[in-house]
Amino acid sequence: MIDELYKDKLDLLWDKLGRIVARTGLTPNGVTLIGFLLCSVNALAFTRHGDMLVFGILVAGIELLDNVDGAVARVTGTSSLTGAYLDATTDRYKDFFILLAVAWVTGYWLACMFAVAGSLITSYVHARAAMLGASDEPGGGGLPDLFERFERIATLSIGLVLTAYVPLIWGHDLIWWVVWGVALMTQVTGAQRFVRRLGQLRALDAATND
Repeated sequence: MIDELYKDKLDLLWDKLGRIVARTGLTPNGVTLIGFLLCSVNALAFTRHGDMLVFGILVAGIELLDNVDGAVARVTGTSSLTGAYLDATTDRYKDFFILLAVAWVTGYWLACMFAVAGSLITSYVHARAAMLGASDEPGGGGLPDLFERFERIATLSIGLVLTAYVPLIWGHDLIWWVVWGVALMTQVTGAQRFVRRLGQLRALDAATND
């Protein structure tokens, strides 16, 4: 939702950083792959040390690269279908690795499973409907998507960092509530996108049959 509502303003900020990174000679795809590698290593390391504060800070820091690759592509004029495809695919794996590591350390497997499923469904219903001709615009009419990747990662990062400092809430630590919250909101957002795209496809069917 934040990306959708404030994309133009945020892109101006990211483009400034993109110009700095571009001077190093890194390509957009190179930035994407570095982010993917760092995320994988961070998730694996978390399963060994179990420090949520460190993991949460690193998740937030590494995920900033998710915006830098697109910025580098824009400022260098090297945007490509290959880069967009690579970025979207690695994002799905990063979501999975982060939540798998959280499940491994906390034991909250069911919550993490629903969160992973919701994040994949949210992405899939958008991509599949676009293949069938529905609007590829983020909003496509109606309310903005409530809980996109930015919100998921930000919520998880904040929850991980604060868990050690927040007392138990009704018998559960903060990260339990956070992961279940992410699971719920990703499912809601997936349903929101599904309903919107379904309406668009019905309109296309009606136009085709006229």
